[in-house]
Amino acid sequence: MSSLYEVLGVSRDATEAEIKRAYRKLALQHHPDKVQESLREESEVRFKEITAAYEVLIDDEKRAHYDRYGDGNGFEFEEEAFMNFFHGFGPDGYAGFEQQESERSGDVQVALKVSMADCYNGKSFKFQCKRNIVCERCRGTGWRRRNGQVVTGPEVECRPCGGRGSKQRIRRVAPGFAATETVQCANCGGKGTHAARPSSDKNKCRKCGGDGLVKELKSLKVSIPRGSRQGDQIVLEGEADQEIGKPVTGDLVFVVEEGTTCPEGVDLTRQGFDLVTHLTISLAEAVTGFNKRLTKTLDGRILNLNVPAGKVIRPGDIVKIPSEGWPIDFGKAGDLYAIVTIEFPPDNWFSERSDLLRVRNVLPGESNPSPLDEDPSNTETVTSMTVVHELPNISNQGQYRDSDAKSGTPGCTQQ
Repeated sequence: MSSLYEVLGVSRDATEAEIKRAYRKLALQHHPDKVQESLREESEVRFKEITAAYEVLIDDEKRAHYDRYGDGNGFEFEEEAFMNFFHGFGPDGYAGFEQQESERSGDVQVALKVSMADCYNGKSFKFQCKRNIVCERCRGTGWRRRNGQVVTGPEVECRPCGGRGSKQRIRRVAPGFAATETVQCANCGGKGTHAARPSSDKNKCRKCGGDGLVKELKSLKVSIPRGSRQGDQIVLEGEADQEIGKPVTGDLVFVVEEGTTCPEGVDLTRQGFDLVTHLTISLAEAVTGFNKRLTKTLDGRILNLNVPAGKVIRPGDIVKIPSEGWPIDFGKAGDLYAIVTIEFPPDNWFSERSDLLRVRNVLPGESNPSPLDEDPSNTETVTSMTVVHELPNISNQGQYRDSDAKSGTPGCTQQ
């Protein structure tokens, strides 16, 4: 099979302009929409080869990798494969190429949006889907039956492997080092040839129209396990598209996209296997205890929080409720955390001054009483004050200094 340079008809030292010019000429010549119907299949393969070769050779980094690791005989000319290859090696050691089994069709992944409550509780979905299956009438050959017998087309050379029956792929052998290895061509199963498709309508199978595949409408059921999370996968084995020449059918894989919106009346967010909610209490409740509603759970229960008298909740406290978090395997669950906000009374909340005295007498005394017997001539009592909720922005203070310096505003002078 030709190297990438030979695919475009350029030399190994070709300039970027020469590569672009050769690609435009060949792409126009072999574009599937520009050829006869009988040549379209061959043209599509050729067009992919040209495009893939161009994507590599026009990029300096990709071209350098290609020149270093071999001439590319037998590589799969697929744009996605080349893009993955030059983005780095995969965890299995191959440079972005998926390890394909010649006897098995590819898996199909589908994103499945699931609400937060359904992920928590688990749920089953029933639906219908269409997939490709091998035509039973022609057994995937695409040819019209003759005298009731299945007809197979003549053998032609396999284009993806150039009749070799094998391809080469790159494998990482050490950090920064790679080697090529030969693998069986998945398109022809290592034979180097495959049965040709019928080109005339009179020879095409009446059921599949010569494609060898037909659409099947099938009812499926997907069960979302209790405690599913974002990115979890539910696999339906053997429910993907069938492929001609692949006796084993791939899997239909549903990937969970977990919702973050809670049902009405539920205030919960998930953090790992834990759930977080918020609770607002009064100052009196914080120091005397309480029994009040905490939250509604995702399975419909109402949780009340009982804090006994004598247990003080302080600003910044977070209450942990064991085993009320996200479900985990084997009947276990994470924890529920309640972030507590304490509401203090407004200014001048008391009706009688005696109310203040009663509260002061009940509550513990000052923790660090300030001495009042200091030198009265050097002591001032501050009565002008406001309450703020954040410190001033330091960067703004710097702007004020710059402004003051420019305007000549006087400041303190160090002695």
